[in-house]
Amino acid sequence: MKGLVLGGGGARGSYQVGVWKALEQLDWKPGVITGTSVGSLNGAMLTAGKVEELEQLWLTLTPQEVAVYPPEPQEKDKWRTFMLELIQSGGLDVTPLQNQIDQYLEEEETRNSPIKFGLVTVEMRGLKPHELTLEEIPRGKLGDYLMASSACFPAFRPREIDGVKYIDGGYTDNMPFHLAARMGATELLCVDLNGIGINRINNTGLPTKVIGSRWSLGGLLTFSPENARRNIALGQLDCLRSFGRYEGEWYALTPDPEFWADLGDAVGVAASQAVQRMAGSGLAGLMEGAASLSQSLDLSQKLALPTLEREARELDLDPTIVYTPRQLGRRVLEESGEGATKIRKLLFGEEDPITLGENAQILSRPAWLGQAVVCQALGWILQE
Repeated sequence: MKGLVLGGGGARGSYQVGVWKALEQLDWKPGVITGTSVGSLNGAMLTAGKVEELEQLWLTLTPQEVAVYPPEPQEKDKWRTFMLELIQSGGLDVTPLQNQIDQYLEEEETRNSPIKFGLVTVEMRGLKPHELTLEEIPRGKLGDYLMASSACFPAFRPREIDGVKYIDGGYTDNMPFHLAARMGATELLCVDLNGIGINRINNTGLPTKVIGSRWSLGGLLTFSPENARRNIALGQLDCLRSFGRYEGEWYALTPDPEFWADLGDAVGVAASQAVQRMAGSGLAGLMEGAASLSQSLDLSQKLALPTLEREARELDLDPTIVYTPRQLGRRVLEESGEGATKIRKLLFGEEDPITLGENAQILSRPAWLGQAVVCQALGWILQE
């Protein structure tokens, strides 16, 4: 039985919605869902089949719909007092978030689902952990325990249930794969939000796949529709890439083995020409520097893809859309900066030998140099 494990991470939880959308595309259906903190909130909604409602919630959620924020002090020197008062009050009141959850989620819909559900929370006194299946949560108390699992103390107030105060499950287990195993999962898919909390060693012995973003998902309390929209797109593409639908580590790229072979060869030729041009002055130091550069550049076909992705990251190209390798290559060419363009002209566009000053300038800007070599290679194979 497949188990989906949803880690905690505050406002980054929108990423898990994107992962679920990809799982639907892949027809990957869990029999168990466990979650900690925001992962428990998402998990309960997904267990109940409230996918569209959950996405809509994230795409409209603002800080004011999560907690009651006190007025900000007008003077900078009062910020310390402001923060102390916030902590002394026990944290922010998250009644607005509870109202949002109550609006979208009915307990019986979660209880009637064929998917098993479980969550993690912690007793504030003594930090006693509680790993609870839905059957172990008293009827009528699911909403309370969801808020308890998400009570990120000291930012948020503890949740009191029957006279006992509970806080965020991340204080004991931010990625509850052991709970999923106890509930019968035989393979695990974990969605890691890089949240704050204790991450235990996975010694379940179960086959496990972990999906997480290489890109920043924003702050733990950065609740905004714009950030949520971006995270949902990242989660969907990361999941599809993890299952082999796309290539790449940072970007979602459609398969094109011929392009990568051509790019690997072209980068090797361009790097070799660059080394020869730079070593033309005959100075031993510069020749050694050029030789070192030659070794450090990605010259083999197997490194062609990370080479292109590296340049795309340097140019801050959008990671939330699907590219063909040629499309990404053209974007790198179009967006390459003035510095890299100048170095490219020096290395590949002039007949006269490079001067000592130009050589030193090139070696002082290794990022521009690498970009110039890659852009030259792309220009050749894309005929631009």
